[in-house]
Amino acid sequence: MKIVKTLVRKLDLNKGLVEDVLDDVAVETPVKIYLNNEFYATLMATPNQLKELAVGFLIGEALIKNMNEIKEVKIEDSSVKINLIEKKAVNHTRKLILTACTSSEDFINQLLNSETPIVESNYKIKAFEASEMMEECIKKAEFSRITGGVHFAGVFQDKELKAFAEDVGRHNAMDKAIGLAALNNIKFQNSVLVSSGRQPADMVLKAARAGLPILVSMRAPLLSGINVAKALGVTLIGFARKWRMNIYSFPERILI
Repeated sequence: MKIVKTLVRKLDLNKGLVEDVLDDVAVETPVKIYLNNEFYATLMATPNQLKELAVGFLIGEALIKNMNEIKEVKIEDSSVKINLIEKKAVNHTRKLILTACTSSEDFINQLLNSETPIVESNYKIKAFEASEMMEECIKKAEFSRITGGVHFAGVFQDKELKAFAEDVGRHNAMDKAIGLAALNNIKFQNSVLVSSGRQPADMVLKAARAGLPILVSMRAPLLSGINVAKALGVTLIGFARKWRMNIYSFPERILI
């Protein structure tokens, strides 16, 4: 991950201290995604794990389901070029996807009316295991601790961490973790996705399109995220920290 030193003035109002110091700051850069030799999107992301980012992004866009649909992946500077085995009709309208996105009501309705399949999984975990997964990711999130400006995401298969990623954007971190898991042929139907970010509709949709039955976040969900989770069969957990959590949908997957 790219980090730069930046001169900042630190104030401690309690102690009345003023100090000029060098601080660690995370860097984002435009990453261009090409699909079947045509430009598809630009992601503002941390410039690492670009292959994983692109694969996870395509899964989240419902353009692919797994690696079996990909013919080749090429990385050139800050661009990722993916060719699919079967050509698909794709909307190539130019889009710029920033590190912070929201979900409008029209967008939510479009998601709920889409052909995204409902996640049907009998996979269950114990509540304390969800807490342990979150704590493991927090301990592993080195760049989040250093900069204070980085999100993380992790995929646990059968309660073991199989994929982990950090990025300035919570969407990107999730895409990278899902992409890395897909590259390693992880079975999503028996997996849990852990995220440091809040959960609006588009974040929950990424989990649903990957087929992940359980999504655990240390932050709050938005109403749009809860509605999508209920509509698409995802168990959505928020405020998961230190043995506490709120379960917003399909609580039967979480054993007390």
